[in-house]
Amino acid sequence: MGPPLPNQVALNTDGSVINAQASFGGLLRNADGDWIQGFYGNLGCGDILRAELAAIWQGLKLCWELEFRDVKCMSDSQLALSLILGDVSNFHQHAGVVKEIRKLISQDWNVTMAHTLREGNQCADYLAKFGNAHSEALCVIQEPMEDLQPLISADALGSVFVRL
Repeated sequence: MGPPLPNQVALNTDGSVINAQASFGGLLRNADGDWIQGFYGNLGCGDILRAELAAIWQGLKLCWELEFRDVKCMSDSQLALSLILGDVSNFHQHAGVVKEIRKLISQDWNVTMAHTLREGNQCADYLAKFGNAHSEALCVIQEPMEDLQPLISADALGSVFVRL
């Protein structure tokens, strides 16, 4: 899938696990690739799927609270997207958060879920790893950190990454 449509908001999300500590991050951008808001958080102990799902859930909640009603949510976790869009057992260890995401998506808005390659998700990856280094459960940021600026610019320019 390509970039968001002119009136859509792009939500990129990612999870990270470093030394058994799970964290997540993400950002909202307009169709031109301009920064709207970002977020990160630390989950404590956890696995990568928990982190990926937490990123999607927190990002969608933020979009809803900011009253964006046409959102393209992109994750580099095919497994997380499959659980959200497919069947999941009530006994799955992450069934609770998957149900919360589905409940949120079912509200009166348009949410498109899409897979993105890791190379196209560098800003969210940066924020997820940033969350690992901090203790906040959730932190919403209004302005991007200086280290994030080159990644945002590369994404806005549509930089292409070749996979070998």
